Amino acid sequence: MQTAKFLQQQPLFGAVDDRAMQAIMPLMREFNFAAGEVIVQEGEDGDSLFVICSGSVEVLKAGPTTNDLLGKRIAILKVGDVFGEMELIDMQSRSASVRALEAVSVLALSNGDLFQIYESDLPTFALIVLNLAREVSRRLRSIDDLAVRYMSV
Repeated sequence: MQTAKFLQQQPLFGAVDDRAMQAIMPLMREFNFAAGEVIVQEGEDGDSLFVICSGSVEVLKAGPTTNDLLGKRIAILKVGDVFGEMELIDMQSRSASVRALEAVSVLALSNGDLFQIYESDLPTFALIVLNLAREVSRRLRSIDDLAVRYMSV
């Protein structure tokens, strides 16, 4: 139950009640990665989002002038942050690579798992999707703020 409480304190599962979390927890899969290990690779097919339970990761984006195969760092994510959410929304290939900066533990929720929530508990599904939309919106606003600062230099 500790893990469920932890998840309920994170933006993705904010306002999800205990009953719904009991149904969601069996769907979540735990994965552990060593420092330096690539968790997801840009361009690969993906069907899961990940919630960071411990450790931190870097998000890397390849570009035409990038020498590193994984790309240039665009973000660092820490405990409670989510990555891979775009693939649940648009079902496209991974938009960036994610590499562990230290030992990392994550919980994964797949597209199929999210569909199970949809079929069994529509209000909880709607809440999770709304929380996902808020997260994507927060990230877009952050990128907009960076762009404005960059342009005014």
